[in-house]
Order: sequence, then structure tokens, then C-alpha cells
Amino acid sequence: MGTLSLTMIVKNEEKNIKRCLDSVKDLVDEMIVVDTGSTDQTKEIALRCGAKVFDYAWTDSFADARNYALRQASSDWILVLDADEYMVNTSRMLIDNFINSKKAIGRIMIVSKYVHESEVRYLRQWASRLFPRGVYYQGRIHEQIVSELPHVRTGIEVHHDGYYQTDKTDRNLPLLLKELEERPYDPYLLHHIAINYKNKKNYQAADRYFSQAYRKLTREEGFYPTLVVDYLYNTIANGNLEDGMEIIMREREHLEKFPDFHFVAGLFFLEYVQEDIQGRLEMLDWVEQAFLTCLELGESERSDSVVGVGSYLAAYNLAVVYDIFGMTDKAKHYYQEAAKLNYQPAMTRLKLLM
Repeated sequence: MGTLSLTMIVKNEEKNIKRCLDSVKDLVDEMIVVDTGSTDQTKEIALRCGAKVFDYAWTDSFADARNYALRQASSDWILVLDADEYMVNTSRMLIDNFINSKKAIGRIMIVSKYVHESEVRYLRQWASRLFPRGVYYQGRIHEQIVSELPHVRTGIEVHHDGYYQTDKTDRNLPLLLKELEERPYDPYLLHHIAINYKNKKNYQAADRYFSQAYRKLTREEGFYPTLVVDYLYNTIANGNLEDGMEIIMREREHLEKFPDFHFVAGLFFLEYVQEDIQGRLEMLDWVEQAFLTCLELGESERSDSVVGVGSYLAAYNLAVVYDIFGMTDKAKHYYQEAAKLNYQPAMTRLKLLM
């Protein structure tokens, strides 16, 4: 039977670390916490929870800190978590079934809570976090595992709220830009820099980096669909509608099975019509078809998919379009579909219509 160590790097996480460690302590053989300079009670809380705590002098590199933590672990296998994450719906039996049967990198599902236009949403991502000894990280930020082993999905689920009502761009951007000096043509880095500028609502700066990242794509990248979707959201925010239309036309065949693409396309087409209602009214059919396609595809198991774009969010947006144009029966139907999944805005609108 393989043994398992949790490794974490932390700084000033006294509000989160107990929740994280309590969620995982019965699933691992040891818990390694590497502190990079906390000035609060993080280390004391970790010790009380049963973790082994080590101090590490921060070097502006997440990979360096991660690799130091890996060297402190004594088990056959490593599980990596952050303090603002916590395990749900997972058992040691589930983990053992993976580590005792596969020589692979285990991908776990991370469900991240965030705010979009004053509304709480959830993003599903698959991240490589469970692996045998000997694997290591590289990259100053958004560090990646270096290994020839295949990456295989596990049944492990983790919830994450570190970006909920929290802005980490001031920490992330300088590290990303520094890393870009060493890898100036890396679309992955360019994408994350663009996201950080977008989160800061600097849509013009974001557009420059999205454009560079998009031009470097081969469409073989795992993050390719997400980059296109993020780029389209930025074109809406920045008013670059002609650029956005070109991207949609170029990518629609390649991303036809990705509901997040059709969802943002529906929002984009609606914005495009509103810019010139008289001249583009016939394009409302495109809006309708985009959201209907989302519902037809359903929720995606792919990485970086927003929960709801294949169900209640698409149904609600479709209902709003019908509502605006006086198609009350159709509007009620799709509000009801969204309400069945407990989407509160749909419930509120239904009450008004009834």
C-alpha cells in the first residue's frame, strides 16, 4: 500500500488553513506545511492541526517553494493543496484505488467560487495535484509539473474560494511579467497576464496580451478553448466587436462541442445586435441558436467550464431574450427550466411574470 503526504506552501492563511487541513488529515499519512513568511497565526494553527511546519525564505518562485515542500515529504505519493482549498466527497479508499493501480499524475477537479457581475459563479477545472515521488515543478508562477507520466483524472474533488471577493493581481502580475522576460512567446504566460489585466478592468492592456497569446496558439494546447472564451469576454468589455466576430467565425467549427464558447458567443451576438438594432435585427436568431446549442450540449466535463453554461445560465439568458421581445410563453418555459435548478434570478422573474 502506498503512503501519501500532503504538501502545501502558505503565507498568512490563518483564516483558511484549519479548514483545509481538517478536510484532508484523515486521508493522508503526513501533512507538510511550508511557510514563506507569515506574520499571523498560520504556523501555530497548522501545528495544532498535526502538520509538520517548515520555514522557507521566499524567492519570487512558486516552483522553488513547491519543490522545497516536496523534499520534506517522506511518503511514496504527494498530494498538493493550497490553504484556500478543501477536500469534499473524497475517501482514502478512492485515493488508494488510484495510487495503488496507476503510475500516473492524478488530476483532481477543483471547483472555484468567484463573482461575475455581482453574481456568484463556479468554475470547474482539472489540475494535476497527485503524483509519485520524483516529480517536480517549474515556473515562477502558475507553476507546472515536470514529468513524462500520463495525466489521468481521479474522482477527487476540491473546492476553492481564494479568488472570491479577493484581488491577487498585484501579487501575480509582477511575477508573470518577470517570467515572460524568460519565455516571451509562451501563450500560457501571455494568457494569464491578459486575465490579470482583465480582472483589473484594464481591458485594453488585456487585449494586447490576449491578441499575442491567440496568435501563438496551435490549438493543441489544453487551455486553448479557455483562452478563446476569455478573449471573447474581453472583446465585449473592451468594445472590440469586429475583432470578436472574426474570432467567433474562425473558431466556431473547432469549438462546436464546447458550451462555454457558445455561451459567450450568445452574449457577444446580443451585444452586437444592440450596437445596431435596425441593421442587425435578423442576428437575434444567432443569439437564440447559441443558447439553444448550450442546452443541447449540456454541462461540460472539460477543464475550465463555468457551472451552468450548459443548463440554467443558458436557459435564463434565452428566457431574457424572449422576454424582451414579448415572447412570454417561451420566456416562461426557459425561466422555469432555470428555476428547476434553483437559479434565483429565474425564480424572481417568474414571480413577476405570473
